[in-house]
Amino acid sequence: MKREINYELWKTDDDWFASWFNSHAYHLLYGNRDEDEAKDLINQLHIHLGNSGFKVLDAGCGAGRHVFAWAQLGYDVAGFDLSPQSIEMAQKRSKKLKLSTFFKVLDLRDLRNETAWHDQFDLVTNLFTSFGYFSDKQDHYKVVEGFSKALKPNGVLVLDYLNLQMTIDNLTPTESITKGAYTFEINRRISGDFIQKSISFIESDGERHTHVEQVYAWSHKELSVLLGKVGLIVESIYGDYELGMHSSSSPRCILVARKMEV
Repeated sequence: MKREINYELWKTDDDWFASWFNSHAYHLLYGNRDEDEAKDLINQLHIHLGNSGFKVLDAGCGAGRHVFAWAQLGYDVAGFDLSPQSIEMAQKRSKKLKLSTFFKVLDLRDLRNETAWHDQFDLVTNLFTSFGYFSDKQDHYKVVEGFSKALKPNGVLVLDYLNLQMTIDNLTPTESITKGAYTFEINRRISGDFIQKSISFIESDGERHTHVEQVYAWSHKELSVLLGKVGLIVESIYGDYELGMHSSSSPRCILVARKMEV
């Protein structure tokens, strides 16, 4: 018997991230993201790539956990994110920690138009799969073009993405997660060029809400080609947050690319 598709479960739009990333439910679901894990990754990047004199930009910074880790190591660091709620949380947290940071609300696709940031950064980071959301491939080009424009000549981009083969091999079709008064029913699938996650829950108003996250199914080779189009040449690929060797079974795909000097 042919399985029926629940179209409401997978109903999405091109700008799904704009409302979802700025919602209370999103921050509740993902609020346990580990600050210690963020510090460990930044410490590894500091050892392998860093210099505390570097100027760093964290693109798609969320609530700022990686920005704080850079700042605590003495870096001059800025972060931006599409979500006003995330940026407000980051600013409050930064003030509480008494850190010198800068945060801005900005769409990844618009970084290329921020002329004040052109050729300003030694290091640009895009971490925890904060990329690949767009239905139009040209939008992904706009994003990496922005990364390139923000970097100084010979500057470095660190792009942390899911490892495609490992994700496909270990896709969990369904799960249920309870956070406070919310129970999130989660479904996952591969649809065309995208890996999708449907998140359904009952809001405090008694209505059921569904949000569909999706990221483009980029392989590391495809990402390398995309970066090369904007003058970013991949020098290393790591497979985890300890910067171990990359393989088809690695949990992550972390590309380190350098901006070619003109």
